[in-house]
Amino acid sequence: NRYIANLLDMTRLEAGALAPKLGAHDLADILSGALSRAGALLPADRVRRDLPADLPMVEIDPILLEQALFNLLDNAAKHGGGTVTLEAREEGGCVVLRIMDEGPGLPPEDAERVFGKFYRVSKADGVPAGTGLGLAIARGFVEAMAGTLSAANGAEDGTGAVFTLSLPASRSTLLGEAA
Repeated sequence: NRYIANLLDMTRLEAGALAPKLGAHDLADILSGALSRAGALLPADRVRRDLPADLPMVEIDPILLEQALFNLLDNAAKHGGGTVTLEAREEGGCVVLRIMDEGPGLPPEDAERVFGKFYRVSKADGVPAGTGLGLAIARGFVEAMAGTLSAANGAEDGTGAVFTLSLPASRSTLLGEAA
């Protein structure tokens, strides 16, 4: 069922039939929903959150963002191992969320390719994991909401993947802070 749902989501993205219903939402609430859905794959004792209480609201579609976050958490659970750290900050009118794992990291040549449709990086045992759609869908959803999603390695030794989402902060939240 999830494979079919992913294919349908990908088709909607490619056809331009995806019209996000944008509004101001609390990132922490959306993230909690995604973590709840990912609970069987990523138990709470493997997750560390670093989200400041004064984080601005984000201008997003909550359903699309929750699915994108679930796909990223699913990826961290499959490839990461260890603790997954979720860290958010306000940076220049955007809210930047980093999802960092303690896995083997990404081969440097794959940092951009992981977002390609049906592209799969092999796990340590040499067997590719997943369908190769989750990260493509996550990026498509984030970009449909005027955000960005990128991948890199976290540590100097190339271990630990870091997925960075940059989402537009709600204009009303930013204006409220300036008043």
